Amino acid sequence: MNRKIPLFKVHMPKTVLGPLGKVLMSGYISEGDKSHEFEKNFQEFIGNPNVALVNSGTSALSLAYRLAGIGPGDEVISTPMTCLATNEPIMTSGAKIIWADIDKNTGNIDTKSLEGRITPKTKAIVVVHWAGNPVDLGAVTKIAKKHNLKVIEDAAHALGAKYDGKYIGNHSDYVCFSFQAIKHLTTVDGGAVAVKTPEEYQRAILLRWYGNARSSTSDPIKWSGDVLEPGYKMHMNDVNATIGLEQLKYMPKIIAMYKKNAAYLLEGLEGIKEITLPQTTVNGESSFWLFTIKLPGEDYRQRFSEALRARGIANGIVHSRNDAYSLFKSWKRSDLPGVDDFCSRMLNIPCGWWLSKSDVSYIIKNIKEVVKEI
Repeated sequence: MNRKIPLFKVHMPKTVLGPLGKVLMSGYISEGDKSHEFEKNFQEFIGNPNVALVNSGTSALSLAYRLAGIGPGDEVISTPMTCLATNEPIMTSGAKIIWADIDKNTGNIDTKSLEGRITPKTKAIVVVHWAGNPVDLGAVTKIAKKHNLKVIEDAAHALGAKYDGKYIGNHSDYVCFSFQAIKHLTTVDGGAVAVKTPEEYQRAILLRWYGNARSSTSDPIKWSGDVLEPGYKMHMNDVNATIGLEQLKYMPKIIAMYKKNAAYLLEGLEGIKEITLPQTTVNGESSFWLFTIKLPGEDYRQRFSEALRARGIANGIVHSRNDAYSLFKSWKRSDLPGVDDFCSRMLNIPCGWWLSKSDVSYIIKNIKEVVKEI
């Protein structure tokens, strides 16, 4: 009987049950001590003291765009190769999205395509670390500084990844994380935005709770401080934070398992001419949330995908190019050869913490057999 190897699997340790039960029965489940503790521990984990927790990765991106001052009349250069969560909040801010091309070998934004898209209206550059492989942040930062632009990283795939020896979360103006169900670290749902200064951090925690400066009052009866500007309700609660606190204990091991399985796959699939293996950015260290291979073309990919599924190996493209959606049709452009190539050929295969060495060997063996058959 064939094995059943999933493309994703939720990591939820049994050790969470005790602390979770306590907080559920505590009588206080909104934002409180557990949320503040998780925020502090996550700051320490990535090495940045200016990180604000929120209730989703989408909220993190929305908050980052607000902090960056993005609004009507602005242009934002972004990648179409991502989850809709990256680009929909740009649209709802009233700004215009200018699609950058991507590197066909990595799925990351093609830094060579940026300069030609910058206009006097450009406010920011948004990058996504596809599959956990860091974007060339050195090149992006250089361009951004030249034109006085903000850089916003969507790091939903990239917890535990590094660039220039530092964890993602320490390089750009704003870095957004997701703690959604199938990410490296899940709090069931949640997110975080990392910023560069204590002042930006203070504004972030203000905006995540209606813009209400709760710390500005010492009156415990009124429960309210001054409202300095309109905000949102996107704070994390103590239930999600309790899960996050327990998950953080496992993250070094979990991320190491992604990397270890990726190393096995890279070695085992090397030399197969029909398969282009994932490349890692110079000065980067991927956390391999996805293991993205490229195949000769769409028809071949379809047959390859179906053959793997028949053998119990899940696979998929995960995200579709955003510029193809009707939602963004007014901003469509034809000069995206990297996107065209990558999207027609890429496929993601299992790589995560749940794979045993035997599972990885099974994947490698069956891929080699499928390539011969089709």
